[in-house]
Amino acid sequence: MVLVPLFTAYLVSLLLAVVATPVVRRAAIRVGFLAMPARDRWHRTPVPLLGGVAMAAALAGGLLLTVGDVDSIAPLVVCSGLMFTLGAIDDLWSVGPLAKLVTQMIVAGLVLWLMPPVAITGAPLLDQLLAFAWIVGITNAFNLLDNMDGLAAGVATVAGFFCLCLLVTTGSSPAMQTAVAAFLGATSGFLLFSFPPASVFMGDSGSFLLGSFLAAATLFAAPAAGRRLAPAAVLPVLILLVPIFDTAFVALTRRLAGRRAWQGGRDHTSHRLVALGASERTAVVVLYALAIAGGLVAVALQSLHLGSAVGLIGAYVLLLTAVAVVLGHVKAPSGDAIAPGANPPLVSEVAYRRRVLEVLLDAALLCIAYYAAFRIRFQDSDFAVFFPPFARTFPIVAGAELAGLYLVGKYRQVWRSTALAEVIGLLKGLALGIAGALLLLLLVYRFERFSRGVFVLDLVFAWFLIAGSRAAIATIDEYLRKQRATGRPALIYGAGRGGVLLIGELLQNRDLDIRPVGFIDDDPAKRGLRVEGIPVVGRREDLPGLVRQYGVTELLVSMRDIDNTEMHALLIECRGLGVTLRRMRFSIDEVRSVAAVVRHDR
Repeated sequence: MVLVPLFTAYLVSLLLAVVATPVVRRAAIRVGFLAMPARDRWHRTPVPLLGGVAMAAALAGGLLLTVGDVDSIAPLVVCSGLMFTLGAIDDLWSVGPLAKLVTQMIVAGLVLWLMPPVAITGAPLLDQLLAFAWIVGITNAFNLLDNMDGLAAGVATVAGFFCLCLLVTTGSSPAMQTAVAAFLGATSGFLLFSFPPASVFMGDSGSFLLGSFLAAATLFAAPAAGRRLAPAAVLPVLILLVPIFDTAFVALTRRLAGRRAWQGGRDHTSHRLVALGASERTAVVVLYALAIAGGLVAVALQSLHLGSAVGLIGAYVLLLTAVAVVLGHVKAPSGDAIAPGANPPLVSEVAYRRRVLEVLLDAALLCIAYYAAFRIRFQDSDFAVFFPPFARTFPIVAGAELAGLYLVGKYRQVWRSTALAEVIGLLKGLALGIAGALLLLLLVYRFERFSRGVFVLDLVFAWFLIAGSRAAIATIDEYLRKQRATGRPALIYGAGRGGVLLIGELLQNRDLDIRPVGFIDDDPAKRGLRVEGIPVVGRREDLPGLVRQYGVTELLVSMRDIDNTEMHALLIECRGLGVTLRRMRFSIDEVRSVAAVVRHDR
């Protein structure tokens, strides 16, 4: 089978990386070659370097043992080998930024001289310039992306996998496919040691190796991929869009802050995700997921028509744009670190503070929904016939739907959860908007060459996308609230409506300094449920064991109908356990004087 050599190359490099990485890690510790904590770096303890050497050794071993025709991939070997050497020298003796850039440009020129002509746009001179910028740019993009444990190695593994998929599906040379499989094994093996918390760093030698190899490999894939979709540059860009996105984001935000783009700092997309409230591992996995999404889009484009491809790319770009907007509102100072004690907004707050962002998001989703409905309804030759009237009515339909959402009050409410009333309200607003659009089309075009089925599908798709986006935002906000929750660990007695109100206040009001860890409730039907993301962990009789298990210092009673006898028994038990007992109360007091309010607040 054709996949057997690829799997063999992957497995050989993987095993070599698993063996080589601990060896170089011990060697780095023995000679004191460690990455020390610094103000502009993320790690807080000394970590051994030389991880790039382990990856290079594993890759070289895999190529020598599994690639039969090494001469055919000589440009790839030269590119990654020379870039790795430059990075190793920089790790040992710290080369200046200008000297590194000039050397990278020389290496890129040499590689393009050795490579077959690259066919990207069809204009030879432009193709050479684009390929030159691609090699230098992607090499440095991975160097910038190496800013958090496991990030660069994981994204390189994802990119390598999808690059291999394109090479296999487009029938590229077996030697190139085997080389990428060996690269994939080397990065996967190293990732076992670099995923948070990392026990070894790759250094510039490793990041230069990753970036240069993938840059050259995707150039080899571009001509073959371009036979089905033009321009061919789209596919490599999608596969490597996460490092490109991070580089562009950092360059722009640093420029706006008056800093140099190549200056070190803790203001990358990964750092801002952590500042937003995600854990370090979650931040890394989120960027993995974005890289996987880009790879899936690239692979899907091989079998899609151009119109569908544009819609799919547009949806992915919309997702990255939303991520950029949210992270752009996470304040990162012009200095070297995220400010301690910063209170970044939730995802929903970014949109609700600036409603124009919410409207733009909805407009983009409505356009995607309308196009998808049209594309599904009309295929092949019918598409060309009915596309002109569709294009003319695009702004009418999207504008009418936005107006319908406005009339039902969508842009005057704040979503905290996906309640049924809000979801039904979205459906009413969209139905109202589509009804208005149909009336306009009837008056202007007499509804000639239009399909009722398109508008039915549009209603379904638009409702699904907008309600789904709100549900996703509410879920993310809930996760961030829990991640940001700090303070004294507390159990909540009562998982009913009062418990829901209390959880919302505790997660929203950080000044209370109380962190809910679970509910206790005597209703057997609620055991094992999660209320607002907080689990029901036991019953009243389980209180002593739960206090020890979770280190609880507070018990909060959320039930209004609890009698004094039970409260007294709870108080005695809590005193015996060393736990403070509190009770939620809700009151609406008449304000008789401002002075009284001030005294009360104090």
